[in-house]
Amino acid sequence: MSDTITLYTRNILETGTVTVTGTPDTGFLESRLYDRHVSFYWKVDGTQASTFHVNQGASDNKAIDFLAIEGHNFDGEDMQWQYSTDDSSWSDATTDWSQSGNSQIIKTLGSSQTKQYWRVTVASMQNPRCCEIFMSYGYEFDVRVQPRSERTEIDNVSWRRTVGGLERSTKFGDTRRVRSYGLQLDSTDLTSFRAAMDDLDEYSKPFFIKDDEGDYFMCRLSSVPVERPLTGRNDYKEVAIEVIEQL
Repeated sequence: MSDTITLYTRNILETGTVTVTGTPDTGFLESRLYDRHVSFYWKVDGTQASTFHVNQGASDNKAIDFLAIEGHNFDGEDMQWQYSTDDSSWSDATTDWSQSGNSQIIKTLGSSQTKQYWRVTVASMQNPRCCEIFMSYGYEFDVRVQPRSERTEIDNVSWRRTVGGLERSTKFGDTRRVRSYGLQLDSTDLTSFRAAMDDLDEYSKPFFIKDDEGDYFMCRLSSVPVERPLTGRNDYKEVAIEVIEQL
């Protein structure tokens, strides 16, 4: 089990200029690819090769070491994740791959790259769709041994009791993961943590987390994180953070 968590709180598709191949179907706009909701789709009816292109602009290029793709139908398709400094000559951020399955795609880089242009490409296919493309930078933090981290789930079930005392359940949706962590941060880590929180527009945006067991999922804060001085260590702060999965 890992003793760290990683927060991915920015998405350059939000702040850059996004260009996507083809004309999306009515009601399935390109902006759904970066609205931080993993249930709203972009899609195109027809057969096409797709390029999801981001131009960060010349003046404010953000470092990137993470890609998440959610809610796609790219099974069996050849894919690339690439970057460029001139929008002409492209380098592979990761090795090209043939996608296996329609489950979550996660790609990470050993060293972050600060480049103006990024793109994801998908080979020609019929009726492509996707609900989220998230290109970000990971802030990694150590998790304290004490107090222990907590892992639980929230159900989405309603129980009703009949006159005779029998109970029946109605399931409205999937369970959601909940994670609680205590972090111990020195001044450098505290600056990084505050920068991560600043990406969330006053705590209003969901984000991706890599939890202490290495699972990635989109989540939101359950409450505003609390900072406290660490007893006997004026150069450290304790920070409590709790997140809940977004479906």
